[in-house]
Formats: sequence, structure tokens, C-alpha cells
Amino acid sequence: MSTIETFPGLVGFYTLTPEGQLGYYDQNKKFILDAKLTQAFADYNGRYLMAYLQNPAQGNFRLAIIHRTQEKRPWGSDTLLLEKHILRRLYPVTGMTTEKDLTAFQMKNQEKSIFRGMELFLEYKDISNPGMTVFCPVLYDRGATLDDYAPLLDRAPTSTDRETPVVEVINLLAAIPMGRRDAAEIGILKDKIYQGIVKKGMRKSADFTLIDDVRRNTQAVAEAGDGDYYDGGNKRTERKVTLDAMAAGGKGNSNSTDVNVLIRNIASSLVGHPEPADPAAIKIFSRFRDLGHDKLEAIAAQSLIYKVPPGTQLLERGTNDSFNLYLLDGTVKLVAADGVEKFIEGGTATASNPISCLKPRMYTVSAFTRVAFLWLDDNLVDEVLRRKTEPLRRDGTR
Repeated sequence: MSTIETFPGLVGFYTLTPEGQLGYYDQNKKFILDAKLTQAFADYNGRYLMAYLQNPAQGNFRLAIIHRTQEKRPWGSDTLLLEKHILRRLYPVTGMTTEKDLTAFQMKNQEKSIFRGMELFLEYKDISNPGMTVFCPVLYDRGATLDDYAPLLDRAPTSTDRETPVVEVINLLAAIPMGRRDAAEIGILKDKIYQGIVKKGMRKSADFTLIDDVRRNTQAVAEAGDGDYYDGGNKRTERKVTLDAMAAGGKGNSNSTDVNVLIRNIASSLVGHPEPADPAAIKIFSRFRDLGHDKLEAIAAQSLIYKVPPGTQLLERGTNDSFNLYLLDGTVKLVAADGVEKFIEGGTATASNPISCLKPRMYTVSAFTRVAFLWLDDNLVDEVLRRKTEPLRRDGTR
């Protein structure tokens, strides 16, 4: 089975074939050959594959593997699992050698969504030479299964592992010395890899909420971005969440203009295309842990996962609206009126509740690292929670 048949979400990702060709799969699951880059890297790719395939577990060729987990993660089931040597490089610990076990912090960061993992590779900078490209991540399919990676899993293989396909993420620059990575072809390849990952049409959702309506209602933002960033335009009139609703979210709110401006700034700072939320992403937060699957599905159907870069302001102190920010990944900085700062990291107990949720807000909140978050309207959530779930009939229907 081909890569794209196993992982249909990898549309647009650059792939190295066993024949040394470079290209990507389109929406129709057809492999599109990049003839120019294939020709430019032809001799090198042949030598690269020969060296890598002699002993795939050795060296710095492989960055990560992609496989489907049995339990869903906040981003779904398709998961990127970082190699240990890459974890130590991306999340270094002072004084720690490569021979020691991973720290709890490193292990926590070993799993990523595919998109987040690829972005990490593309944006990584070496402190000693920040202008030099370190990683050019491409996909490679050896036809392996998860049981082939027992040392990476740190557990004994299971029968399920033997049936779980794996696609590898390899660094195409691994055999090129750092001093020779300023070639024009490498810059072109990196740009194309990035474009393939964040391409507007690659991540779709049937419905869009807040930012969709920001684009629709805010002319300045709409002119700044391509119209095809968002699909399903004929459904936008069905949205229950609008910019107007957010600006008027707090009764008697006198700062709706501030909220409006803040949302515009966030919309213009978005990294890539918002991704559809999954019920599992909703359930990790305290308020929703006891909800049934139907209600989780209903909330997820109206929600997206947004990503913004470091420094983006997310919430303004003193605002009073019906929206809450739920942090999935990354770290945010909260600043109180007296200038005191505190930080909250996604996945921690503190982040299981909305960020600065007391209204009027006590903190100005901004992204300290790149962050991924949900933005949920309390009015919408309350409406879902009020719905009565019909009992199941004997035939299993409602």
C-alpha cells in the first residue's frame, strides 16, 4: 500500500521515492514528480539512499516516524514520533550527555502532530550558525511496520505493531556538510517543503467558526490573505459565531472595539490553515471531561485549532466577552496590571482550564512560544450542554 493510501493526510508533503525521485502526492493521490529538483539532487539522492539503507537505525538520517496510534491524540491518530537524538537536539538539557535517558520534559515532547513536527524541523536554528539550514524533512517509505522501531518505542513489540504501517521522516541534508548548505537548490527545496505543508487547500473542514467570520467581516484582513484560505463559503451564513457576537459577548461591554482589533491582529498572525478540532482535543479540558461523545462531537464540529507565532497577543486585560481560550500546545505569558508575569504550558494541570477566564480579564496574554489553541464561545458551549440527549432505541438509533 502506498504512502498516500495509508496516510491520506500527507497530501502535499515532499517525498523521496526509492528511485531517488522528489515530488509529492496531490489531492487525487497522484504522485507529482518535481523534475527540476529530482535532476538537481539525482546523484546525491542515489548516494544518500545507499548510505542510509545500509543501516537505517544508525547516523542522523532519520528525524522521526509517522504512524497511527491506537488512542487518539488532541490532533487525531496520525502521529509524528521524534527520534531520540533529535529530541535531545530540539529540547537540550544543560550538562546532559546523549547516553542518558530522556528527561520527562523531552519524553512529553516526543509526540507531535505531523504538521507541528514538520514545522519544528523547518524552523530549527543552530545557535552556532543560525543562518544555515539544518533540516530538510522529506517522507520516505521503506514498507516498515511499527515493530521495526522497538528501540524508539522503549517497549516490546505487540501484534498490533506488526500490522501498523510507518512512514519515515528523513533529513535530506544529512550527508551534506553544513558549510555547503547555502546552495540555491537547497533553499528552493526547503521553500517547496514548507509550501507543501502549509498549502491552503490541504487542511479542510466542513465548518469554520471565529476566524472564518473574521475573514468574512473584516475587510482589512480579507484583503491581506488569499480568498481560498477557507473553504465552504456557502455555509458561512449558517455560523452561530460571528465577530459581531464576540464584540458584544459581554453585556454592557465597553471595550468591544479593543476585542475587535485584537481578533483582527490574531487573524493576520495565523500560522497556516486552522485545523479541525477532534472530540479528544475538547475532552482534555476540565469542563468537558464528563461529557458524552455526542456533545463532544457537537462542540468539536464548531471548533478549530489555531496556531500563532511567539509574541502574538491573544487576550487583553480588562476585556469582557463570551469567548475562552483553551491552550493545547506551547507556552503563553500572562501579565497582570502590576507587571507581574507568569507562564502556562499546554498539557499541564493549569492549562486544563481556560486561560485568564475570569471576566473582566485580569491578565494580558500573549504567545511566549508558538502555540496551538481552541477558542470556544461560552454561548455556543452552553447551548450544546443544554441539549438533551435522546435515549437509544433497541436498534441502537435515537
